[in-house]
Amino acid sequence: MGKNSKLSLRNKLLLYKTLMRPIMSYASPVWGAAAKTHINKLETAQNKIARQITQVPWYVRNKQIQKELKLTPLLDYFRKLAIKFFNNIDNSTNTTIAEIPRYDPSEPRKRKRPRTLLG
Repeated sequence: MGKNSKLSLRNKLLLYKTLMRPIMSYASPVWGAAAKTHINKLETAQNKIARQITQVPWYVRNKQIQKELKLTPLLDYFRKLAIKFFNNIDNSTNTTIAEIPRYDPSEPRKRKRPRTLLG
């Protein structure tokens, strides 16, 4: 994926989506409680990788690169994964999971909860 790489843009993007993004999104359903600075670090990494893939000049905006590559912002991608994850938990037939008490994410708390990413 370097400057002299002979891979096509399509293959570079495929490598990113199959290798890098799953590593960056590991345990993302519970990142609703993460600070914005931690998510910003991951977004910065995604932007650097996207620039490396496309080899665009420095003055091209990151939003434009994401739009051209059809990359979803990481927070939106994490939100989609969290929705899928928590829906699977709610529909689970496992008795141990069913015993976990539910909570209302709209209830004010001092600490953020993982499901706040959904709201």
